[in-house]
Formats: sequence, C-alpha cells, structure tokens
Amino acid sequence: MSMHPSISINTLCLPAAPLGALAERVARIGARGISPDLDQVTAFGVAESARAVRAAGLEVATLTHRAFGFATPIETGTARERLLRSIAIAGEIGAPTIIMTTGGRGALGWPRAAEVFADALAPCAEAASKAGIRLGIEPTSHLYSDVSIAHRLTDATILARKAGIDVMIDLFACWVDADIDVAIADAVPLTGLVQVSDYVYGDRGLPCRAVPGDGAVPLDRLIPAIVRAGFQGWFDLEIIGPRLQAEGEDAGLRRAADFIGNLLEAA
Repeated sequence: MSMHPSISINTLCLPAAPLGALAERVARIGARGISPDLDQVTAFGVAESARAVRAAGLEVATLTHRAFGFATPIETGTARERLLRSIAIAGEIGAPTIIMTTGGRGALGWPRAAEVFADALAPCAEAASKAGIRLGIEPTSHLYSDVSIAHRLTDATILARKAGIDVMIDLFACWVDADIDVAIADAVPLTGLVQVSDYVYGDRGLPCRAVPGDGAVPLDRLIPAIVRAGFQGWFDLEIIGPRLQAEGEDAGLRRAADFIGNLLEAA
C-alpha cells in the first residue's frame, strides 16, 4: 500500500526499536520518507542507518535534533558541538533538513534571548549552509518552554530570519495562532518541512496528538494554504500519544496518510 509521495513518517510515532527495524516498518506501512531521531541514528550507527534506510527503499525526510541551547556560554559551547555533529550526520544519512527547537531562555527576556540565540547558532548556521543542509526551528507548545522560545509560527519565522536559518511548521503547535493564515504565507518561503497531526478538544495531557481528520485542527484549510503558498517538501506525520497506540500505529498512520494525501491531491 503506497502513500502520497510527499508524506513521511516520523519515528516518534512508533514504539522504540533499532532504526533498521523502524525503517522496515515505515516501508511496510507504505511511506516513502522516514524522519529519524538523532539518538536513534547514533545508537544504530551512522553508516548502518544510511544503509538501512536505503535498503528499505526510503529517503530521509528530516533528522530530529531536538533542542539547541544558548542560555549560558557553557550551554552554547556544548550545543554547538552537538549540532555540528548532527549536521555531519545529516549529510551522511542523506537528510536534507534538520528539525530542532531553540533551547530555553533561562532568565533572558524574549528580545534578548532571540539575539543571543542567533549569535550562538551562527557557526552552525554557516556550517549547515556550506553542507547544503537546511537547519530549521519549529514552533513548540509553551509547555516545552524549557527547550524553546518559539511558540507561535510568527515567532519561529522571526527567529529563523534573525539567525539565517529555516522554519519547520509543526501544525499541532501553531494551528491556534490568531494570525495563522498570514503566518503560513510568511513562513512558507523559509519552510523545509511540515509536521502534521490533529488535536481532539478536551485532551489535556501531553502527548495528545490525534490522527489527522479525527480532531479540531482545520487541516482541510491549512494544508491547501501551505501548498498554495508554494511549499513542495515533505509532510511529516508526527502523531505521538495514546490515541495512535490504541488504534494501532500501522492502521492509524495509513488512515492519516489517506486523509492528508487526499488534501494534497485536491490542492
């Protein structure tokens, strides 16, 4: 069973397993792209990960780096070293993009935190550009303010421009933004990946992502808007939490891909 060719599956959707097994499972589910986590790649081995993805007939959509870190000089030094390694790994496994969060602000106010983040990231942004890797930050729930200062899509785009990097649109985090339509049009020229899931009213405990089409996120409006704005990259299924587990990951991801694929075809 094949999916729309622009749909990838993030390994965070699936129970923990060696990356080789995850690649085989993603291929069986029917996706063409896989989005592994940095720790999964390093645990399996970088060269081994590249071979496993190729052997499964997949492409890497993005590499999940998680948080950078800039609140103190010591944190910045460690964060730079780790991200430079991720950039090298992305090149080795064929990941065109790296998705990450900014890191927390510590005691800094937002304007100062934005400046410090951009300065801290500068050597990594330059290295990524030279390597042909699109380095991007995603909007993130305020409940993760320990690992991000970008919670609205507009804020992520402002930060990306300041730092000379890209934007990754995670619709779960930003669909409620008051300016979401304008924010999408502004962000898409800088966007390297779009992450898709849904939210069911009343869910309170994170992670509480739902299969697209099951909840309140107006994906039937937002996905076409992203396409109309010129985005032509991966739509990454990142459905984390008990709803997908209860249904069964394979069935839920196929259903999600059908829903998103139909929207992409119509757009």
